[in-house]
Amino acid sequence: MADILIPTIRFVDIAKREQAARDAILDSHANLTARLAKLGQLSQADAAELARVKELKALIDGTQKNRLYFDPLFATVRAALASADTGLRPRDVEQEGGVLKFPEMAGDNATEAERDAEVARVGLILGLLQYNGTPLPQLIAVEQSKLKTPRPDPADPNSAAFGEGLFKAVGRIAGRLELAERTLKQVAAAVNIQGDKQQPGVSSAEYARVFEGLVDRGVTAGDVNLKRLVEDQFDKVQALGDDQAMHDIVIDLPDLEATTAFEVVASHCKLMGSFIFASAFEELKAFQVVDKLVEMSQRGDLALVKGPAGTQLYSYWREAPNRMSESERQGFYAMMLGLPTGQPGIKVNTEFQDLWLRFVSSVSTLVREARVDALIRAATPMAVNQQQVKKAARDLATNMSLHGYGMAFYAAADLQKQINDMIALLQDRELLSAFGANDMWGVIDQVAQTELGGARNSSKYRMLATSGAIITAWIAGNTERLRDPTSPMVDLGIVGNPPTRPRGQSAVSHPNDYDLVNACEMWLADSAMDEGRIEQMSQPREAPNMTSRPIQIPSIARDLLDSAGLGMGMGYDQAPRANGHAPSRYAGY
Repeated sequence: MADILIPTIRFVDIAKREQAARDAILDSHANLTARLAKLGQLSQADAAELARVKELKALIDGTQKNRLYFDPLFATVRAALASADTGLRPRDVEQEGGVLKFPEMAGDNATEAERDAEVARVGLILGLLQYNGTPLPQLIAVEQSKLKTPRPDPADPNSAAFGEGLFKAVGRIAGRLELAERTLKQVAAAVNIQGDKQQPGVSSAEYARVFEGLVDRGVTAGDVNLKRLVEDQFDKVQALGDDQAMHDIVIDLPDLEATTAFEVVASHCKLMGSFIFASAFEELKAFQVVDKLVEMSQRGDLALVKGPAGTQLYSYWREAPNRMSESERQGFYAMMLGLPTGQPGIKVNTEFQDLWLRFVSSVSTLVREARVDALIRAATPMAVNQQQVKKAARDLATNMSLHGYGMAFYAAADLQKQINDMIALLQDRELLSAFGANDMWGVIDQVAQTELGGARNSSKYRMLATSGAIITAWIAGNTERLRDPTSPMVDLGIVGNPPTRPRGQSAVSHPNDYDLVNACEMWLADSAMDEGRIEQMSQPREAPNMTSRPIQIPSIARDLLDSAGLGMGMGYDQAPRANGHAPSRYAGY
């Protein structure tokens, strides 16, 4: 053991972590780039992650190789030890293949004992942080001395927890540094089976577990049986022999929610808002109104002089072959929202309406009961709690994600463009003057009443359209809450005291929890649902069987269903049309 030199000890797990971190960055960059190419856009969180790993990948691929560390554990510890702000003695540490190096202590700048102590201390800090499961901040590329280098993100929520874990490890070592050195030599001797004294490989995590076991047993550096005690503890750590005590086994089950990568797709959830918005416009006969305006302009029945309104009507007429027809729109409403429209054979999303109302009702009931509980200070628990809301949100988000594949995104983008064009036309001042209307809703109501067999309640449907867009945008922006089993789904503090909205943002584009609750209440109010129905829908039920992604049905099965007259739309309720327009079957319509 006397031949083993501590500065030559190689911490094999540190080297493996560095290589694994580099591979993870490259894999993440490849996966996100492929997802962007496939979907056309990424969620806000995925876009930020792609930008982060892209900068780190550039450092990995660059020519600067020295002093670049991508393992969050080593890079964060290195940054903390080198900073004077931590209150620790500043120390610049590097590693090469797991061998710790201290540039300031090279040559004659430090004694052998000082170098031994520093290797044992830093190696033990790295091991204890792993042993204690200390959270690590993610790394970002930061420019230092005109060169970029991976550094811990100071804005990461884990930064504070890491600081606490670091000082806990430093405090554990304080007063026991001699024990740490002797333990490290004994562990290095134990793994040096082949007698290679030049560079024995030690796991810093195992080193820390052995050290912790010795401290818990009250062993000191001067114990005459230290060698035997270290070997005994090392055997337990590596589970050698048959004498491992059952109480030494740590039960650490994986978080299955953390492995969920594709079950909930934020972009799929958000695009549902376009279909809800469009279906509300369909109920208002807005699409038919614009078509009628084009027809009236063709006949010369619309008294419009040369100007922007005439140009928009002409452009709308010329682009008609490139837009979805009414039957195609109705088909997407059936596939996405479960409306009984479209043609036979369409695969209808039969679960959507029920899941939608369950989520909206559970949010409304949660807030109402919270307000009553705060008023009367009831000691009994609420009938609907945060986890029931989370389950309803998870079921709905899973359903929306499942039905967002294929042409859904492109159809949603097409509908959004068409609706924006329609709104621009209907808000034209010349067109408003021609009908004596104050706003676009007046034009829609007049044309629907005189030309299309009757107007609908525009106030109701535009409120439903806005509420649906807010709810889907909120779910898309809060998918991370669905994966966290402990965090609340709705922040009642924000609901009771809504924050000031930043300039340029709206409830539709950036909804917060207050906007979600308002949207749910407005949806239920305009749907005219009674209290008993809301309470019934808010109660949890078993989720329908849903896969995380579409599963292709064999062609022979499709042929059998078609031959039996069932098609792919089993459960499809074909509704008769009046004046070419399907009656409303959507929840609240």
